[in-house]
Formats: sequence, C-alpha cells, structure tokens
Amino acid sequence: MKKKIILIDGSFYLYRAYYALPNLINSKGYPTGAIYGFINMFNKIIKINPNSYFLIVFDNKGISFRKKIFNKYKSKRKNMPNNLSIQINPLLKIIKAMGYNTISINNIEADDIIGTLALQAEKKDYFVYIFSLDKDIAQLVTQNIKIVNPINYSISGPKEIYYKYRIFPEFISDFLALSGDSIDNIPGIPGIGDIIGKNLINKLGNLKYIYNNLDIINNINFRGGNSIKKKLIKYKKLVFLYHKLTKIKTDINLNLNDLNLINKPKKNYLKSLFKTYKFNKWLKKYK
Repeated sequence: MKKKIILIDGSFYLYRAYYALPNLINSKGYPTGAIYGFINMFNKIIKINPNSYFLIVFDNKGISFRKKIFNKYKSKRKNMPNNLSIQINPLLKIIKAMGYNTISINNIEADDIIGTLALQAEKKDYFVYIFSLDKDIAQLVTQNIKIVNPINYSISGPKEIYYKYRIFPEFISDFLALSGDSIDNIPGIPGIGDIIGKNLINKLGNLKYIYNNLDIINNINFRGGNSIKKKLIKYKKLVFLYHKLTKIKTDINLNLNDLNLINKPKKNYLKSLFKTYKFNKWLKKYK
C-alpha cells in the first residue's frame, strides 16, 4: 500500500486562524488566537489522515525571484499584522514539540517548496495530498498528487480540476498568464479574459503552442480572431514574463530525504507550552 504524505499550506491556515480568533489572549495579555486556531485545525487534519506523513510549509521573509523580475507582483498584499507575527515562533515550537516538522526558506515562496517536494514524493511512489486553496497549486495535480480544500476537505484530482476551471492542471499556469491573476497582481493580456483564455488553451494548447499557431486562430471558430491575434502579438514578451510568475518551480535546491518527517513528541515540553499559553483543552491529553 502506498504511503501518504500531507503537505500543508501553513500560511493559509495561519491567517485563517488569526482572523477567526483575533481577540483571543492568555492571562498575561499575549495574543494566542492564531496559535490555538492553527493547532486546532492541524489536529483535525492529523485525525482524518491516520498513518500519514505531515509537513507544514510556510512563506518566509525575503524577495522571491518573481518580485525581482516583476516589481508589482503581490504588491497589493498587506503586511502581516504585528499581533499575528509575534505568534509564529510559539506556534512553530508547539508544532515541533508535537513531533511534526515545518519548512520555510528565505526568498523562496511556499508554492515552490510544495511543488518541489510534491514531485519528489510522487517519484518515490507516495500519494501526495496538498491542503491549500491557492489556485496556482492546481497546476501540480496528477493522479498521485491531489489538492484538499482546507475548509470542506473535498479532494480534487485532474477531473475535478477540469470541472472547476474547465482546463486541465498542466495548463493552469498558461491560463493565468493569459487572463491574469488579481490575487497576485498579474495583469494578463488586456482583453483576454477567462473565456477567451480557456478557449485558446483548449483549442490550441499551452502558450508556446498558441504562439506557434497564431495563423490558425481564425480557422478555429474564434469570434474576433484578428483582434485576439493582434493582442497576443503585442503582448508576447509580457505574457511570457507573466508565465514565469504563474509557473510553480519544482526544482529548487531541496531534498525530501533530508527532511525528518517522523519525530517523537516532546511531551513535557509540550505540556509546558500549553500551560504558558493556557491551552487547557490539550493539556488534559498529557496528564
């Protein structure tokens, strides 16, 4: 039976926990909502995935290669609230004391860590389940790599991704480069929205194939084919730049074999942490 590895988008859970419990503090006035909410959700993931390996992936400080080549990338994102940032180190200590591992790398986005580890795990014959709501992650989906919705726990493989987006996983990055991604502040080609972008991909293929076959756009039942062709030619350099932003890297310098996926819980240390942050709910478990 294949082993299962769970890769968790830690940044998503961190913010979700923080905004769900923004006013939770311990008796000393220290904010604890993000810590409590995160561990609560993580425990649920552990419970519904017995006999699995777990790794939580976080974004880290620094400037990613995407920001270097396109300064407007994610420029609409707000800075992390101070009440959240001061909860990160205590959270990491608790996760480690529970016997689980986290990973973050300066200047490397979490998506690229997840992409690299997911492909390595697949080659080692693991089933990979990625807990994330990030649309970019959909491009990693195969028969052995699936996305789990962190809110309702629905599982998406290649068919589910196609039903949701009307394109197959391997074309997600091409589609986002063409149509844009407002969340990451990627403009896409003006006038090429979701519908035209999906039609181009479904009828022609990926970006390279589209640009190698511009002359047949008028022959494949496209309304306004000449206008679309002119836009594609005008914005060619930009769309290939955008594709560098939307394509998840799967070859960063990281080896799954070097990560400790199984560790013994440090129960006494964990109890002391739970006492410090007044998490009596979990303290009872270790009496």
